[in-house]
Amino acid sequence: MEIETLDDVTFPQGAEPMELLQLKHHQGERRPDLTTANTDLWSTLRVWCTRLVAGELSDDACLFLITTAGCADDSAPALLGISDRDVEKAEELLLDYAKTSDAVSTQAARKAFRDLKRAQRLSLLDRVRIISEAPEIDGLDDRLNQRLRFVRPSKVDYVRERMVEWWYARCAEHLSKKRPGAINSIEIDLKIESLSDALTADNLPIDVPEPSDADLGDVGDSIFARQLSLLPVSGTRVLQAAKDYMQAFSQRSRWLGAELLTVGDLADYESDLVSEWRRRFTVMCDEIGPAAAEEEMQREAKQFYKWFELEADFPIRPRCTAAFVTRGSFHILSDQMRVGWHPNFESILSTAIGESTA
Repeated sequence: MEIETLDDVTFPQGAEPMELLQLKHHQGERRPDLTTANTDLWSTLRVWCTRLVAGELSDDACLFLITTAGCADDSAPALLGISDRDVEKAEELLLDYAKTSDAVSTQAARKAFRDLKRAQRLSLLDRVRIISEAPEIDGLDDRLNQRLRFVRPSKVDYVRERMVEWWYARCAEHLSKKRPGAINSIEIDLKIESLSDALTADNLPIDVPEPSDADLGDVGDSIFARQLSLLPVSGTRVLQAAKDYMQAFSQRSRWLGAELLTVGDLADYESDLVSEWRRRFTVMCDEIGPAAAEEEMQREAKQFYKWFELEADFPIRPRCTAAFVTRGSFHILSDQMRVGWHPNFESILSTAIGESTA
């Protein structure tokens, strides 16, 4: 699928006929019906006539006008629907209007239609399909839910919301040429499959992107950053820690909000992380002893933190293995002073925090 190329929406089909869609959305209790003189109809015909003359329409292109409006009886649009079609009568009505009307709003479109040869007009209209009384956007959620019938009922709303988010982002990439080429239907199918698979008992969806540097703000005064300053580590590693923290915080919040995870589940996970941390932290402190010099404590703390950065792997669910969840959750615990890297982090930071709040 392509957007805003030859038409509002274009479906290239390779060796098959191309499909071009013009979309017209009207809201309100009384929507004006399409008539032979309707501006929506003529603006659409102008686009297609122009494309035809420019050689941008293949001979077998399928042309659709999809509108929330109805079609007036005995009008050209009513004769160009899916059934009960009469292309010659529709061409007669449109040509008569094109020759006799003096409406400014359709002037250019009427000229483009008149300038075609009759065979071109008939060929063009033969490929036109007007789909009227399409559902309004307010009913879109219900229609999307119907298409997600293979998703567990309790998870349909979540999958629909994530699909809409993904679709808007994908369309933005397409329109900005960041990902040129057609949006293939297989992309949509694979996205739905991926979301459904992530909602099994042993998995969770990963749908929060890594924040950019601009998203972070000043993290230097946060407790987890102060923890790292005790080692110390480079500013680049602190920045990455901040990204893991923010991404994990946002992802966990989204899981909780979508009821994919409970507060109890999260508490159990954090308890497990603290237990794993304590085991290794106790070994480190025992090996260096209470009389170790600051330089030695920093050296061992750096090795401890290096293990955490590169090797710590404690997935929240067996198949939810995104590393930022583990790393970011540890940084959240670090920010709460429940874990730390320096052997004396509690005494040092408790004093510093107390002085800063005094």
